[in-house]
Amino acid sequence: MLPEGPPAPVRRARRVALLLVGAVLILAAGGALWFTRFAAHVGRDPALIYREPSTLEKLLQRANDAERAGDAATAITTYRFVLEVGQGAGAELAPYVAAARAGLTRLGAPDTPPGPPH
Repeated sequence: MLPEGPPAPVRRARRVALLLVGAVLILAAGGALWFTRFAAHVGRDPALIYREPSTLEKLLQRANDAERAGDAATAITTYRFVLEVGQGAGAELAPYVAAARAGLTRLGAPDTPPGPPH
């Protein structure tokens, strides 16, 4: 007489495989949901990923280096970027905004770029 179904180790392996597949599917769905929400948030606030003190510090250093090298266009653009990203972000980014404003003042440039040509 033939046995009723596969042996016990095969059944256990199938059960473990099904549990692992279920866990992977749950993690993949959770990751996709998180990514979609993050992408939507970045879509509403594109400056979100730059609003980090270490990032703004590097940008200010880049602007200072450009200013010392005589590259006013790069310095002004970078200072304006830091200013835009830091505007209204809170007290922790206020020193970076102040440094960007000071840089623009040193260069004699307005806070905002001129409008498009008419």
